[in-house]
Amino acid sequence: MKRRDFIKTTAGALATAYIPFSGAANIPAEVSCMSRTGNIVTLKRSEVADFAKSLQRKLLLKSTPHYHQERTLWNGLSDDKLPALIAQCIDSDDVINAVNFARSHDLLVTVRGGGHGISGKAVENDTLLIDLSKMSNLSADPTTMTAVGEPGVLLRELDRGTQAHGMVVPAGVVSHTGISGLTLGGGIGINMRKMGLTIDNLLSVQIVTADGKLRTASDTENTDLFWAVRGGGGNFGIVTSYTYRMHKLDPQILSGVVVYAMDDAKDMYNRYFDYSLEAPRELNMSAAMSMSPTGTPFLMAGFQYMGSPKEGEKVLKSYRTLGNPVADLIKPKSFLRQQTLLDAGNPHGTNYYIRGRTMDEYDSDLIDVMMDRWNHSPGRHNTMRLIRFGGAVDDVAPDATAWPHRGAKWDLELGGSWVDPALTAKNIKWGKDYWDALAPYVSNRFYINEMMDETQEEVAVSYGHNYPRLVQIKNKYDPKNFFQSNGNIKPTV
Repeated sequence: MKRRDFIKTTAGALATAYIPFSGAANIPAEVSCMSRTGNIVTLKRSEVADFAKSLQRKLLLKSTPHYHQERTLWNGLSDDKLPALIAQCIDSDDVINAVNFARSHDLLVTVRGGGHGISGKAVENDTLLIDLSKMSNLSADPTTMTAVGEPGVLLRELDRGTQAHGMVVPAGVVSHTGISGLTLGGGIGINMRKMGLTIDNLLSVQIVTADGKLRTASDTENTDLFWAVRGGGGNFGIVTSYTYRMHKLDPQILSGVVVYAMDDAKDMYNRYFDYSLEAPRELNMSAAMSMSPTGTPFLMAGFQYMGSPKEGEKVLKSYRTLGNPVADLIKPKSFLRQQTLLDAGNPHGTNYYIRGRTMDEYDSDLIDVMMDRWNHSPGRHNTMRLIRFGGAVDDVAPDATAWPHRGAKWDLELGGSWVDPALTAKNIKWGKDYWDALAPYVSNRFYINEMMDETQEEVAVSYGHNYPRLVQIKNKYDPKNFFQSNGNIKPTV
């Protein structure tokens, strides 16, 4: 038996020993669930009990201890959603049993990995939630330069596991994000300009499709499915294992921000847009705007150099002397430290309204509109970041994967966060109005992992020329739209 298989088997045994299935005595005589088509399905106690017994971990109901803590997501806007059942899975067999049970009863299914999706679609009312968060095995092989992770692995675990060998898998920037949703949506981060998106380093997946079969998808097996999962989101099945290519990366990188006063906003943004077009692919560049707790706004230009800090100092020397910076905070730091710097600003349970759009051209009037609406509102923290694509991201052909944004120059993300639920309606309206004003200056396409409340039609527009092929593959593997609580690719059969 391989060590990794042993670890998985042991984890399953411990889960079974310490967290037994819900006994029939604790299950109501009937459990009401939502069907795939929006009707109410009534499950008998015996049916629910049999399903619970098929799982190695636990089936949670609304009356089960820990139900409420297990249904929560990163975005607090989803805290009021109550699934009928939560199937906690620890391996592919559990996932297959959950998919087969849902299909046989025509239940509406949602799927949660790390639970970090902005839209909150991983949890819905009265559904069967297939919870992958306990599937967290990870292995890294420096000889083959590959890493294998299950869908419950978080970015901090992936980063630690690969950096232990002086390597990295290109991924995101908030360490408590899950690898699953990040990967299926594309995977943007500070390494992408040098090493490509997360999907550009995905070698294969194990995936349970809507018919309950476990398939391997790669460049040589189920190639159409492999194409689709690289950017097509969770539309085509539940991935239970990801195999990635690793890249060498020294533990120390040059990283940090240059801070500016708001009076310098126009100059800073103009400089960013120009400079970022000529930046070497080793350099990740971002621009951001934020507010202190007292409502004082400030600007930042951010840099991470994916090479030796000494070379990075040479590359950044000219930029650091431009403008009138309030502070220069660029210095060498560990890659692992860099990957946690945004965690504090993205806590679980806070309410978030955030949208994103790609940009192909820059109109300086965008800055005037953005600054005009960047008003302080008590209880709301405004957030904005702009990143440069290009480099290795554009080395891949637009139709080589489902990810539709090859060739886009930048990605703009803007919104706000708040704790008091009484502010929700006001702040969502502020966010929507803000994006209506920005619409003339950005594209009509968005990175699917930045989906907030966009419609299925907007999803189709965003995928552009890749959408028809995605529909064909959806028709083949999920013709009844079993996996629909996502940035949905709607089947046509």
